[in-house]
Order: sequence, then structure tokens, then C-alpha cells
Amino acid sequence: MYFQNLDVQKKILKSIDDNGLAVIKNFINNKKILDIKKKVKKRLNNISYLKTPSNIKAASTERKKLKTATWLPKKYLKYYKNNIFKQPTGEIENKVDNKLLKKGYKFYSNYTNSIEFKDPFINFPEICEIVFNKKLFEIAKKFLKETPYLGYVALRCHFKNNLPNNDFNLYHTDGRTKITKKNYKLLKFLIPFHLEKKQLIEFSQILFKRNKMKTEDFYKFQYSKPNDLPKYLKKKIVKPKVMNGDGFFFDPDNFLHNAKKPNKLRIMLYIIFIKKKNYMIPKTKNILISKKFVNNLSPTIKKSTKFLNKV
Repeated sequence: MYFQNLDVQKKILKSIDDNGLAVIKNFINNKKILDIKKKVKKRLNNISYLKTPSNIKAASTERKKLKTATWLPKKYLKYYKNNIFKQPTGEIENKVDNKLLKKGYKFYSNYTNSIEFKDPFINFPEICEIVFNKKLFEIAKKFLKETPYLGYVALRCHFKNNLPNNDFNLYHTDGRTKITKKNYKLLKFLIPFHLEKKQLIEFSQILFKRNKMKTEDFYKFQYSKPNDLPKYLKKKIVKPKVMNGDGFFFDPDNFLHNAKKPNKLRIMLYIIFIKKKNYMIPKTKNILISKKFVNNLSPTIKKSTKFLNKV
């Protein structure tokens, strides 16, 4: 599960297939981490760099149920405890308004659990060197079994607060149907920028492939708290030793995973590799990247930017 570099591709791919995880130790140096962390903290207080986040505080007072759960087969509705937080954060209708955002992240973090930056390639060009690592794409190609494309790249911050858990904090799979369509398969690579000394990432995963789960259990435990899980799944929970400078691959479709709320500001870079007909492409087309930068990439890596918006 732990590797010193990206050169042992077969072992990394086997780890992802068997465990849903592969941790690459010392993937980036400390200077890069500190530079990005400093810039992130400063720009969290500048509304022009921020996407409008979901208002978890407002949503929690309304106690609504999901309007739709189109991914959930009707015959499994009786197993599913429906509430507004059992879905991706961005789909929550309540939003934090600009007046609150202008007061700075130490204030608005009491209204939302996380926030994402606009156009990370433009506003944080430091991440380009990380994202366009040739070896990451080589591993993604072998995992997806075809040419990988960037589906989504996000720089996101998660907050310490007393709001209800939602999305990232609950155990879920990104593919919410028992059998993922072939074109919807994806691979994620994450890098934390907030860890210090021997502190570990807040991420955890259940080492139990969903194809081995009972179908009703798969649907019942989408977006669940740890205490809601049955014993056979609780026993399989692992917390990988991801530390400062590390990065890690994980398979988000076949393994339930979550990230508990942090004890301080959490800063994460999300890199998602997809196939050419993935459902994520409409979102990808909204991400800006420098046309000049793309033109300087190698032909192979350049192809991966097909769905990004070049400006």
C-alpha cells in the first residue's frame, strides 16, 4: 500500500485493485507545500477566488429530505434513510451569500463545511507541475485501460466547525449504482497541504469491494456515519498513513470512503482521471487553463487536457 515513488507501476496498480489505495511517500517537497498553503490561506479571504459554497447551517435548520434520488432503485428505498446531507455538497440548494463570504473564512467556516477555489490552474499555477506528472498519467492509463483525461481538478478547503457531517464526511462511493458504467470509471489522486510533522490525513476507507456487498447494503449505507455501518464493514475500515508531502491514489467507485472533519483547516488537491465519455465532462469544460501552458506540454499529456477550457 505504501510506495517510495511512482516507478513500481505494477505494484501500485495491484494495491489499487486489491485495496482501493496506493500511497506515494514524499511525492512533493516541503517548499512547494508551504508556498501553496500560504497562498491558499490568504485567498480564502478574497471572494473573487472562491466558488459559492453550500450553506450547511441553513440546510440543517430546514431538515429537508432529498427531492430526488434518481440513482436509487425504487425497491431499495425502504433501506435508505433519506436526508439532505446524503448527496454531494454542491447539490445542496442553500448557498452562503457574498455578505458572509466577505467577512473571511474564519467567519464563513461556521456556515459551510468546505469551499472550493475557482480555476485552480489559473489562480494557483504552482499545481500544474504536480498535476501534469507523466507517471501519474501512465498509471491512470493502465488503471482505466485507455487514454486518461483530466476530469476534474480542484483545490478545496475543509473546515473545523460544529455543523452536521455531509458528503466527504460520510462513507460513500462516487459511483452510486451497484454496477458502474464502463465509461464512468475513474481514478483519484489526492494531495494534502495542511499536515504537519507526524500528523496523518483524516481520510479512511473500507477495504471491502462493493461487488462483495449485498445489494441492499450497498444502497443502504451510501452516505453513512461510521456508527451506522454493520460490523462486517466496520472491521474493514483502514486509515492510511498519509503524511506531509505524500499523495495517494484511490478507487472511489468500488470502495466506501470518507474524510472526517478536520481539527484545523484542511487543504486538499483533487486530481480526477476519467475516460473520454465520462459524466464529469460538462464540469470539466468550466475549468480554465492557459492555452500557452498546454501548448508546451508533450503530445501525450496535452491530449489529457481535451475537456479543459483553454484561454
